[in-house]
Amino acid sequence: MIFNLNQKQHEINRRKGLRLFDIGWKEEDFQKMMYENLEVLLPEDELLLIMQSHKWQEEPDLMAIDKNGDLYIFELKAWESQDVNLLQVMRYGQIYGQYQYDDLNELFLKRFPNEVSLISALNSKFDSGLKTSNINTKQKFILITNGLDFKTRAAIEYWDKQGVSISSWVYKIYKVNKEILLDFETYRKNPNPYEDIDEGYYIFNTNIKHGSEDETDMLENHKVAAYFEPWKFKIEHLNKGDKVFLYSSGTGIVAKGIATDKINKGRYRDNPKYSNEEYSMKLNNFKILENPIPASEIKRIAGVNYVFMQTMFSIDKETGEKLWKKK
Repeated sequence: MIFNLNQKQHEINRRKGLRLFDIGWKEEDFQKMMYENLEVLLPEDELLLIMQSHKWQEEPDLMAIDKNGDLYIFELKAWESQDVNLLQVMRYGQIYGQYQYDDLNELFLKRFPNEVSLISALNSKFDSGLKTSNINTKQKFILITNGLDFKTRAAIEYWDKQGVSISSWVYKIYKVNKEILLDFETYRKNPNPYEDIDEGYYIFNTNIKHGSEDETDMLENHKVAAYFEPWKFKIEHLNKGDKVFLYSSGTGIVAKGIATDKINKGRYRDNPKYSNEEYSMKLNNFKILENPIPASEIKRIAGVNYVFMQTMFSIDKETGEKLWKKK
């Protein structure tokens, strides 16, 4: 995650990532970059790439073999992942996991006709003594996407716990001073399903466990707020245009509004002892809902068992849009 740093005000603001089409790229452009630079992205865990997919073929985007002979199957998605993408990469595992050495060797030599054989290329690269019987005894699945959605994260977490070797690799693209920056995070085991969802929809708890004053203040002054460290810093995650839902424990979502991007820092409940312990942000298009949306309904719409006691959490765009339409 990249932040703009305001040195004078000692403030940071999150910089939103871009999609591939924002920089004029298609998915195949990113695939080519991955294929030609995987060793740069993986300086420690070396892989020998053996194939890149062709259009209109039922093939993984990339396949590679590591120093142990394990087969890596990559599925690349240009933006948000979907449940079907996870099923797709596992289907490739079903197909190519049954490949014998001769099958993979034939595949490899089609792409690299100047090589003697797959086994000789592997042993030369890794300075190893692999035998053909060591090849493809295990498969490892890698899903690459620009910000995995929470449902796919949760599915990856589930299958990993069941013994399926599956990981998410997350990339983000930023434009800073006319330069294009790539932030690439590899080998994310057991990812937090709600982490890094960068789609601009957030649920904030109104903090009624400490009395109704904080919630009343938010509703009357059309704002979202968080208090004390580290919870107050959650407000810094909001960007202009983000859609915010205020959630009241035991009731549900009671109000909604659009973030204005200006953070206000002040006393908590106007107590001079708690200077700068309230971080808040005004919300445009603020609306108190006629019918609060209970936790059960939110979970039904999202298909996720959210924990509502946390100060803030992000939700996916599809769920956010459905909740936004509620009156």
